[in-house]
Amino acid sequence: MNTEYILQAKTRDSSGTGTSKKIRRDNGIPAVVYGDIDNSNIVLDANEVAKQVRDSGFYSSVIKLTLGKETIDVILKDLQRDPRKSNITHMDFFAVDKNKAVVVNVPIMFINEDICVGVKMSGGMISHIQSELEISCLPKDIPENITVDISELEIGHSVHLSEIKMPANVVLATPVDDEHDSPVVSCYEPKAEKVEEVVAEAADTEAGDDADKADTTEPKEEESK
Repeated sequence: MNTEYILQAKTRDSSGTGTSKKIRRDNGIPAVVYGDIDNSNIVLDANEVAKQVRDSGFYSSVIKLTLGKETIDVILKDLQRDPRKSNITHMDFFAVDKNKAVVVNVPIMFINEDICVGVKMSGGMISHIQSELEISCLPKDIPENITVDISELEIGHSVHLSEIKMPANVVLATPVDDEHDSPVVSCYEPKAEKVEEVVAEAADTEAGDDADKADTTEPKEEESK
């Protein structure tokens, strides 16, 4: 069951750089809500937000935004941080309709890596190619994550989008076909990397030897002339 996220918000009448700076000085976060409602400029409490963003589910779940006596269902669309301090400086929310499908990015949770056949039986290593999936579903059906079981993944093989079992009422936002079926995780043989490095080093050494031979033969040709 998804965690319920609730944020208290206040409206702000003015916008602009000066107003945003004052809001941040007062430990607030300027934000905006848009979608199937009139755009609203709001202010959030920085401490309250900081507690909730620690949970990865916050980024892909429906959030109940309380604005006065009204509660709006929203999803987080954008979050900006100060690159020097990592403080959140602005947030964008999209108001959702419970009867309309939304498109969100949901994290992938890989399970059974410790008993993966390719790792335990063949000494392979796991490569996480994708960390999240773009899905489409009704707001109430948004999952906290998409589970991918790799216990049977053999060395030299991958799990592709078409092989992922999606939760009920959830589909990938982009249709998958033979030309668009990218891998999300693979198991590879680490020795293959070493062999490539040895071959590359041997090629470099051979090229260097050829260059040395060319340097020693050129003067002899000049003396003969």
